[in-house]
Amino acid sequence: MNPEINATSFDWWYFDAVSDSNSCAIVIVFYMSTDLGFPFVLPLSTLSVDIFATFEDGTLVFLPLNDAPLSAGSATVVTDGDGSSGIWDGTGFSWNGTSDLSQYTVTIDYPLLGISGTLVLNSVAPAHYPCGPNQAGENLEVSPHIGWANAIPDANAIADFTVLGRELQFTGPGYHDKNWGNQPFIQNVASWYWGHGRLGPYSLVWFDVLAANGSEYVSSYSAINGNIITASCTGIKVRPTGENSQYPPVITSGNPQGFHIELDLGSDGILEVNVTTNVVLADALLYTRWSGTMVGGVKGGSVYTGVALYEEFKFQE
Repeated sequence: MNPEINATSFDWWYFDAVSDSNSCAIVIVFYMSTDLGFPFVLPLSTLSVDIFATFEDGTLVFLPLNDAPLSAGSATVVTDGDGSSGIWDGTGFSWNGTSDLSQYTVTIDYPLLGISGTLVLNSVAPAHYPCGPNQAGENLEVSPHIGWANAIPDANAIADFTVLGRELQFTGPGYHDKNWGNQPFIQNVASWYWGHGRLGPYSLVWFDVLAANGSEYVSSYSAINGNIITASCTGIKVRPTGENSQYPPVITSGNPQGFHIELDLGSDGILEVNVTTNVVLADALLYTRWSGTMVGGVKGGSVYTGVALYEEFKFQE
């Protein structure tokens, strides 16, 4: 498809991976949005790409690609079965997904920006929507006017990049989703917590959103051995922990030290997880992204560890 970009709507295709052994991470986001639709893209943007590369020593490189280098200012996104592929024309930035969602590959070849390489995501957990599995008739809104589809909740990721002359190579959990909205993002979100990770045998994804009117919306997902345990718009609570754990967060709130997650697995029990931040992957006052460690398990059962990548938006004064 070659959609027209409305000034106050937004679309983005998000990909990430985090190392399971060190501080490395990569986040790549393809945007079709102006800054009126989504305030974190560069002014005058309509098509853009953001790359966040974090090295083993914790060094963060942020490389935004705005409209100016885009050939003819165009992009193409096509679907094949359940998968999608996209090309931001003339930039060397693209992704390709298989029809069965088993694999996605993001390719970057942009010498002028000093980055090249691939992110390969081999799926280990089934796709889902906010309130249920990947099937017809599911609700697509994670909160009012915010659409979400999680094509790869968890993957075995292989990152192989050169960024400004430095190699960034690692393996670990990976992830891909898609968000969109028909109204400005900030008009409908007061705050949100989102994240994903791998805890022992569990693949986890969480969403806890406060809408502008103060209503809380949640989405919970867990899978094990390639099978969904729960995919629901109920049964999860995510709250900040440690210093700066004010809830709901406001613009002046500092960054929390981590999060506590309670996830209802139905007959399998209640999964309790503590997430502790290790590395700040992006920090823009109203938005922060982290990677960290997870510790937890079902109440009364085995305790597992793992890694996570997660974020917070906060717009309330």
